[in-house]
Amino acid sequence: MAGPTIINNRSTLETDPIRNFRFLVTFKPLTGGAAGGGSWLPKQSKVTVGFTSVSGLSVNTDSIPYREGGYNTTVHQIPGQTTFSPITLQRGVVLGTSQHWDWMRKLFATVQAGTTSTTGENFRCDIEIEVLTHPIAGSGGGNVELTTANYKDHVSARFQVYNAWPTSVAYSDLNAGDNALFVEQLSLVHEGFDMKWGQDLTKAGSAAQF
Repeated sequence: MAGPTIINNRSTLETDPIRNFRFLVTFKPLTGGAAGGGSWLPKQSKVTVGFTSVSGLSVNTDSIPYREGGYNTTVHQIPGQTTFSPITLQRGVVLGTSQHWDWMRKLFATVQAGTTSTTGENFRCDIEIEVLTHPIAGSGGGNVELTTANYKDHVSARFQVYNAWPTSVAYSDLNAGDNALFVEQLSLVHEGFDMKWGQDLTKAGSAAQF
């Protein structure tokens, strides 16, 4: 008598759960207002950074309990204000990578009217977080030959975070007895995020797959 047949319904890139260890974070500084001020990253439109971890991608809507006379069996629950948790990013410190500290200093200069900021300066930025497919799905599609020139990672999911700015920059403790890395932690507050899923594994990285 033949044994039972085991069917694995998670056997392809389309059906496997998305991995959490391949991702990229891109900062998109917002330009200044009417006064024409610059951004916190001068002369650059965006910067992509690799982090060891990203946490805090969550949203919560409060409920407002409402009791109605004559209808005392249950309490109505009405949606209230929606809040988004702060996002925390962590990475190992590399010599010369001062973007986050510069960003924090830009915030100080803006709030306290320092000499390095102008009226139109904007310390906020949008952030794009791309979760990349693993194993690598390839980018050619059809009969297109995959080369270094046309290769781009396929994006499984994309978060778009709006109007973020840093509330803290923290560095790991220094200890001569540790066998560890010097780590920087950046905490950001923001005004919401949107999330979209990738659809077509033959299209790599482009917005057309969403």
